[in-house]
Amino acid sequence: GWGFFVGRLEVGMAKRTNASGYRDTLNLPRTGFPMKADLPRREPERLRWWDQEGFYHRLRRERAGAPVRLLHDGPPYSNAHLHMGTAANKVWKDALVRVANLMGCDSPFVPGWDNHGMPIEMHVTREFRERQQQPDRARLRRRCREYAAEWVAVQRDEFRRLGVWGDWERPYLTMDPAFEAQILDAFARLAARGFVQRGQRSIHWCPTDRTALAEAELEYHDLESPSIYVAFPLEADATGALRGLEPLAAVAWTTTPWTLPANLGLMVHPEADYVAVEVGSARYLVAEARRAAVADALGWGSAPAARRLRGRDLLGSTFRGPWGRDSRVVDGTPFVTLEDGTGLVHTAPGHGKEDFQVGLRSALGVLCPVDEAGLYTEGAEPFVGRSVLEVDGDVMGLLERRGILLGQGRLRHSYPHCWRCKRPVIFRATDQWFMIIDHDGHRRRCLELIESAVRWDPPSSQNRIRESVRNRPDWCLSRQRSWGVGIPAVYCEGCGRALLDSRVIARAAQRTREQGSDAWFEDPVESFLPEGFACEGCGAAGPFRKETDILDVWFDSGATHHAARGTHPELDQVWQRGERDGGRVVYFEGPDQHRGWFNSSLMVSAGLRARAPYTDVLTHGWVLDAEGKAMHKSLGNVVSPQELVGRFGADIVRWWALATDWRNDVRVGEEIMARVAEAYRKVRNTLRFLLGNLHDFTPDQALPPERMTRVDRLFRSRLAARLEGMREDYEANLFHRAADKLLDVCTVDLSKLFLDLAKDRLYTLAPSDPERRSAQSVLWAALHDLSVAASPVLVFTAEEAWQSHPALVAESPSVHLARWPAPPRPEPEWEEDWELLMRVRDAVYATLEPLRAQEALNTTAAAEVSLTLDRPSAQRLARYRGELASFLIVSEVRVAEGPAWRVEAGRTSRPRCERCWTYRADVGENPAHPELCGRCLRALAGRPRT
Repeated sequence: GWGFFVGRLEVGMAKRTNASGYRDTLNLPRTGFPMKADLPRREPERLRWWDQEGFYHRLRRERAGAPVRLLHDGPPYSNAHLHMGTAANKVWKDALVRVANLMGCDSPFVPGWDNHGMPIEMHVTREFRERQQQPDRARLRRRCREYAAEWVAVQRDEFRRLGVWGDWERPYLTMDPAFEAQILDAFARLAARGFVQRGQRSIHWCPTDRTALAEAELEYHDLESPSIYVAFPLEADATGALRGLEPLAAVAWTTTPWTLPANLGLMVHPEADYVAVEVGSARYLVAEARRAAVADALGWGSAPAARRLRGRDLLGSTFRGPWGRDSRVVDGTPFVTLEDGTGLVHTAPGHGKEDFQVGLRSALGVLCPVDEAGLYTEGAEPFVGRSVLEVDGDVMGLLERRGILLGQGRLRHSYPHCWRCKRPVIFRATDQWFMIIDHDGHRRRCLELIESAVRWDPPSSQNRIRESVRNRPDWCLSRQRSWGVGIPAVYCEGCGRALLDSRVIARAAQRTREQGSDAWFEDPVESFLPEGFACEGCGAAGPFRKETDILDVWFDSGATHHAARGTHPELDQVWQRGERDGGRVVYFEGPDQHRGWFNSSLMVSAGLRARAPYTDVLTHGWVLDAEGKAMHKSLGNVVSPQELVGRFGADIVRWWALATDWRNDVRVGEEIMARVAEAYRKVRNTLRFLLGNLHDFTPDQALPPERMTRVDRLFRSRLAARLEGMREDYEANLFHRAADKLLDVCTVDLSKLFLDLAKDRLYTLAPSDPERRSAQSVLWAALHDLSVAASPVLVFTAEEAWQSHPALVAESPSVHLARWPAPPRPEPEWEEDWELLMRVRDAVYATLEPLRAQEALNTTAAAEVSLTLDRPSAQRLARYRGELASFLIVSEVRVAEGPAWRVEAGRTSRPRCERCWTYRADVGENPAHPELCGRCLRALAGRPRT
């Protein structure tokens, strides 16, 4: 266990000094840095002090003009308390920013929030509904703004409680009027470049929330769906390839029976082989590659082929769809595969992205007899008014009565769900505003930027964003909601034409800047129209009506790199300098943002400026419970960061986050936090021991290397190398490795090695003895450098340690204003010497341990050791001969040369000094003090006993 040197040494010294009467002659540790951290109480006091001193803004002034490393904050949503994932994300970001500042970079942090969108609107709507009130849009939006502001205040306090530094007084909020105006400015610029168009697409639609959804607003969950085979009787043979096969029916397989009322075609692969198989007196058309599987599923037996055809021979032929409409055979490349189904794919252009594309190029038309609530409309009789998500069974019954349902089953597959209501979504063809992804080579440009302009960490994340961009459809920008930035378009009431005019957008942006985005919804349309405004289509001068849809909130967040710069001039200056001088701009979020914020930000930035908004993208994992499960209230496994901070303190939560590799999923639980708290105590006790033994030391008392002992010089080089390793890990964002090294230095290099071997000098020599000052010089370097190295992780504890020594405060008023220490010049061949000393130490202790187990020795200090080493090792070790006994904490060491290594040890015959408890030959030489050694006598010389 962790008996640890601090308690062990202090208790031991108390015992020996009380017994011998020499207590007041020893240099016992003294410090106001307490062993008990009491973080939940002390940390808020430190926060208030930081604020009073304005240290964040002082840091900004001190780093002004330095190389730029800027982290742009991915905005959390302002509608709930922080969860563990949000807390960890902000701690990782804070560490990255602190490291950049430590290394001398200009690294401001402007936190931000996403305020618009459906979750807040739904909550506020529920509030009104519970009060049996029906608010108009203006009242609803006002309450949404208030609600968002309330949660911004809550989350800001929770982030700050975690020790996160930033410009908390001036964050960016997507609902601020100036920010909303900048969002419209980005929209206007994209529209002017031809990216924004209105048109019909078959898009993901949430019938529950009655709005279009973006790709990033989808979650995929397993869903059990019907799996049915449907016959489409032949009506017209376009090429003559099917002559003589009547009666013939094409067979299509689908897992969405509800889309069959909108069927307009059958897709085939032109180069695939198809067969008309005989089943009794009937003939059915399927792909040759699927014949056996279909025959097996439908019980057809051998199903001999009456004729073989190529897919191209079927193009243009017409079959009768399940609702009696013509279903024309069209080229389905590249969407028809022969891995499942029948090789003929039922297509409803109104209900699928690929179907819409095929329908458009094949002139099938679009049929979508489904309204915004997901209810069937005219053309889907007899199910008009029924929900498409609840009618599959009845559709199948109708097909069976019509004699065209050939077989049915169940299939479990991944299906898109709305990320908010968690219910299945549908594809539905509607008129919407889109950003055209392939306009002016935009998709190609984005892919080039992904490959050449951005560093992706971990590297595998590059594949995820590449595939997401390569496969994304046109971006549906419009949402049928109330809480958001209105799309500044108008419609001609005469001809219905949608008009996106730069002058209208400019007026909308100006009014938004002055009044907020409510102005678009509350002011009359005439106030946004320039003089002489007329319809581009029919030429009419009016009347006009405003668009009521809002912009997708992913456009809000995707434009934050543009809007934050437009609303924060100081940030824009740093950003510009970074772009000019090769600085870095970092985005740091979770894996869902390859379809979300990373993606939308790239779309906007590449469209506006033909460049990526970031130079570095860091993708962290999910935060899971101790069993590796996602946390949900329904499972009862949610861990609250607020509760952990209240119990353990923010530094413990920070250590938990930063001591794990953020590239992987991170777990949290009671046992995990207990281990983290134990690791923290080890670091804290190390800092306490260092401070306690430096109470009478100032940096001007530090010895130059040539006056230090050889072991101390060697350890100083070792400490510097360990610190350099931490620096490299920090700069590579490997926070967990830096934290591991920090803990290792405290528990191994310092506690188990140096502090143990140095304690005798520290406690028993005269205060200004050169050997004691030599050890203190090492301790000072350790205290200074470890306080700095710990500061990105343990922000409160590192500051507490820094403030506990006046010489540190004299160097910098806060550890968080300090810079990473410059390494000292290492000792020549120090690594070879270190390896040899460690090998000798291990060999000696392996020999002594059995003696201690047999109680032949009660302490290593009572041992004398004989070492036989090979000639090179003996010669190298000779440099340390005078220090070997203290290094090994034994009474005496003799070294001889021999053919092989050998260690011999036994109990020394030397007497023990009652003051320092070391065994020395000169104990008792002074008759006046027969209990003391000569070294202790020299230490006592000139010191009055009290």
